[in-house]
Amino acid sequence: MGNDGGDLRIDDLRSFISVAQSGHLTETAERLGIPQPTLSRRISRVEKHAGTPLFDRAGRKLVLNQRGHAFLNHASAIVAEFNSAATEIKRLMDPEKGTIRLDFMHSLGTWMVPELIRTFRAEHPNVEFQLHQAAAMLLVDRVLADETDLALVGPKPAEVGTSLGWAPLLRQRLALAVPADHRLASFSGQGELPLITAAEEPFVAMRAGFGTRLLMDALAEEAGFVPNVVFESMELTTVAGLVSAGLGVGVVPMDDPYLPTVGIVQRPLSPPAYRELGLVWRLNAGPAPAVDNFRKFVAGSRYALEEG
Repeated sequence: MGNDGGDLRIDDLRSFISVAQSGHLTETAERLGIPQPTLSRRISRVEKHAGTPLFDRAGRKLVLNQRGHAFLNHASAIVAEFNSAATEIKRLMDPEKGTIRLDFMHSLGTWMVPELIRTFRAEHPNVEFQLHQAAAMLLVDRVLADETDLALVGPKPAEVGTSLGWAPLLRQRLALAVPADHRLASFSGQGELPLITAAEEPFVAMRAGFGTRLLMDALAEEAGFVPNVVFESMELTTVAGLVSAGLGVGVVPMDDPYLPTVGIVQRPLSPPAYRELGLVWRLNAGPAPAVDNFRKFVAGSRYALEEG
């Protein structure tokens, strides 16, 4: 298309479609509520950008020529897409009808996430959620890439304060889970246990990149050993279940309501170590009322903690 006649506007295309349907400038101008000279300029601008006349003049009537029919199909598609986009943007900006893209770690999908969504939707029933599960590191990357709005992750990402916002939630103490009949179940009493005491044991662990795995690897490195991981899972419940079956030991968060405890003993780690759970979002994200409402709701929920 050419560039004469100024920038082409969506109203120019709408006017072209209206004239193509009616065949009359005067009637169309009256229906659109604009002066006829304004409508004529719009049609002229469309034809200049198309680089060719699109109507044949038959007296006072305008009839689409072959080129006009071809252009009409594309103009109609453009206007339809624009209207669809405008409707979607309006919906996203409506705090009661927007869409919230929420990511979360697998271990939160059985308890925290369902409760938060259920409670929020009780007050905002028309808000939609797009959900995604993955490892904590991948979730942080998705937030930074604007592939999602919010993510429930742990531990606290390094980007918090620079490119990410952070609402602290649960702080769960970590324990070494061992089979009930394992030597470490009663080693040095029933209290805290240094992780180094399990250095020679096989480990059942979360996959690389998952939050609890990141914590376990860091704690093991600090203790001076590399865990012998014999099985990796995406679910903490699987880790606990395989520990109870005697496959190995594992590092798990305490007080997880859905983590099985039958057949295992949890020995709190010494020195104390914790899994920090929180909600992250991009600090430079644009306005999204529904997302902002949910973020504030989570930050004020029963899971929320005060910083420090």
